Amino acid sequence: MEMDNNSITKPSKKGTILSAVFYVFAVVLLITAFVSLAACHQNISRQLEQGVPVQGNELAIVNLYLTSCVQYFAFAVAMVFCGKAAAKVLATQSEAPVQVTPYMLNSPAAATGSDYAEEVEPEDDDTDFEAWGFREKEE
Repeated sequence: MEMDNNSITKPSKKGTILSAVFYVFAVVLLITAFVSLAACHQNISRQLEQGVPVQGNELAIVNLYLTSCVQYFAFAVAMVFCGKAAAKVLATQSEAPVQVTPYMLNSPAAATGSDYAEEVEPEDDDTDFEAWGFREKEE
């Protein structure tokens, strides 16, 4: 199998490092999520052993799971997405050549040939207005 030299398939060094940082955060969040899930399950199990009924406490149980561990799973998924997106974005940016466009660094070039301003010169007299019936009032 031949490897192509497309820079999109080869992320830049910055993209690789940034992606690795996001992936490390994702792993830390996943570990935290599983530890939190185990602690949450243990807490609910102990309450059930003490005689707390499930019926009527469904919302409290779901809320405990949502507030203690589900957010860590969601953030881990977000970090994986950010890691993949960072690799693609930085690979695309490194592929594009840097173009420096000077903005008005050089003086404007002298115009050659006829200019519109030369062709249409304002008239000093008001002959056009006289043809329409308008005359300039002289005081």
